[in-house]
Amino acid sequence: MAESIADLRAAVGLAGRGVAAATGLIRDTHRAIARRAFTVNGPPARPAHVLHDAISTSVYAAVSAGANVAATAAGLAVAVRAASRQGYRPLAERPRAGVALGAINGAWGDWLDRTGSPLALPMTFRYDDERTPPTGDVAVWLHGLCETDAAWRLKAREHYGDPGSTHGSRLYDAVGLTPAYVRYNTGLHISANGASLDALLTRLVDGWPVPVTRLTLIGHSMGGLVVRSAAAQAETGDSNWLPLVKRVVYLGSPHLGAPLETGAAHATRALRRLPETKALGDALASRSAGIKDLRYGDVLEADWSEVTDLDATRPAPTSCAPLLDGAEHYFVGATIGARHDTPVAKILGDALVPFASASGTNETRTLGLDLDRGRHLGGLHHFDLLNHPRVYAVLREWLRD
Repeated sequence: MAESIADLRAAVGLAGRGVAAATGLIRDTHRAIARRAFTVNGPPARPAHVLHDAISTSVYAAVSAGANVAATAAGLAVAVRAASRQGYRPLAERPRAGVALGAINGAWGDWLDRTGSPLALPMTFRYDDERTPPTGDVAVWLHGLCETDAAWRLKAREHYGDPGSTHGSRLYDAVGLTPAYVRYNTGLHISANGASLDALLTRLVDGWPVPVTRLTLIGHSMGGLVVRSAAAQAETGDSNWLPLVKRVVYLGSPHLGAPLETGAAHATRALRRLPETKALGDALASRSAGIKDLRYGDVLEADWSEVTDLDATRPAPTSCAPLLDGAEHYFVGATIGARHDTPVAKILGDALVPFASASGTNETRTLGLDLDRGRHLGGLHHFDLLNHPRVYAVLREWLRD
């Protein structure tokens, strides 16, 4: 039972660490502001400065230590309570807790992985063989940043009157594509998840209940980049799944990068320049490697391995990892407005990804996606792509035999 509730104890401990980290951020900002104020007043203010630092150091240390002690005590308490219950259900298997875990993994998943936290989500397949009995025609679905496989059910009740309805389940009913959903830690480097997907697809082909005759890979946002990474890495080896991939679909994938992450990198550098805001800059810099990969759409280790600081100024790449040969590639790009070619639309896109990035073509780079196999959907935002009827209509048109 102790191992089964490790995730619960880790979650409580993480909350305590968050309080301690927030305390440290306030402390460092407070000190920097005070230092500047005392410096302006010169030597006469030196005694007050020393006294201020001594008192503030003691207070912040006490608050930080108290937060850690409280977190440890709370963790033990919830562990004892959970141990007294029969049939403990892991957090990742609970709908609301699973959504929170997806967000935490997206934000700090690389740190969770490095520290061996039970909150780090391993890459796994999820499929419902009762609702969708397996066929040899398999569609593999990869979610995006800060999501889990549950994201594919977004607004299912509102759109379809069935809380379990997804693009995958409806395509199974319509054209016989068996859905297999991937859950993974989106805070890891995209290249690391690409390597894991390569291995996972190999195991799927070897262990699927019936012989796999065709694979269709569908990625939302970051998921599309993980697909590209897995394919590029698999081509250098002897992966059994690669010849089976006949179709790849990208739903709002930032192939050429995401402006929001570019802005985060700029903000990090700006905040770190001043002592008063350096703590805020350091906090912003703690976001995951997976998020930082979205600045330019880095899908291979070679894209980032020689960069010592992923927030530092660096030139934008001039090329892209090539698309998988032998497969048909499709893409959907959404925009909040009706058109994708207006100045506002070029900046906002679907609120997270511009259409130029989703279609793989801008002033400096071209991925090579065929515009005849792409679709612009105006009036939708980034997360509508997960389960909106207009998106499903496009998928059904493309993926029917």
